[in-house]
Amino acid sequence: MRENLSGRAEDMMPGDGNDSDGDSVSPYEGEERLRVLDIQDRRPIGHEIQCITEPSLHIVRSRVQDPNNISTGSCIELPSEKIGPMSEVRLKDLSGSAQQEIVSALSASISTDKDRHLSFYNSAGPMSLKFHSFQLLPGIGNSKAMQMVNLRGLAGWQNFEEIDEACGIESVRLLAERYVKEMEDVAQTPRLLDLLVRSEN
Repeated sequence: MRENLSGRAEDMMPGDGNDSDGDSVSPYEGEERLRVLDIQDRRPIGHEIQCITEPSLHIVRSRVQDPNNISTGSCIELPSEKIGPMSEVRLKDLSGSAQQEIVSALSASISTDKDRHLSFYNSAGPMSLKFHSFQLLPGIGNSKAMQMVNLRGLAGWQNFEEIDEACGIESVRLLAERYVKEMEDVAQTPRLLDLLVRSEN
């Protein structure tokens, strides 16, 4: 869902989808799970978890009264009675531990939802005469991008392992690092997060 991605505090309600007494729709209503980046002790009010949502990859935080059975890297299926209302967090406001974890967590999310993210590698095209979409990925220059286009051919790739073997890259990690760059700087365009992950087809 693309509506209401602004992350205003007044719009951040629990994503249980069963709340019909409010006028606004939660920006997280379509989310299926949370992937935990960090758990922080917020005594006396309990614990806070910092997470990314799946499938839309928003960075959020929520309070939990009982942190047992919740660990970094674990997933919480939504809706869940374990957590309170979710609110969006800027990447720079994450804890140091969460910032260290985010590329790994995004990589796990990408691997879990393979088809959505693999579509970038199979449909990426030239953005101008001198710039190919593959160059949006960290460390990919023009010559490497052209090599990847030739290796992709007409058939495309069936999985990330094929890309890695053919091109000598870590395709999942590169995509995760691009997403982090977009989370750090909202001025980054085009935004693969919006094109691949947060658009409703």
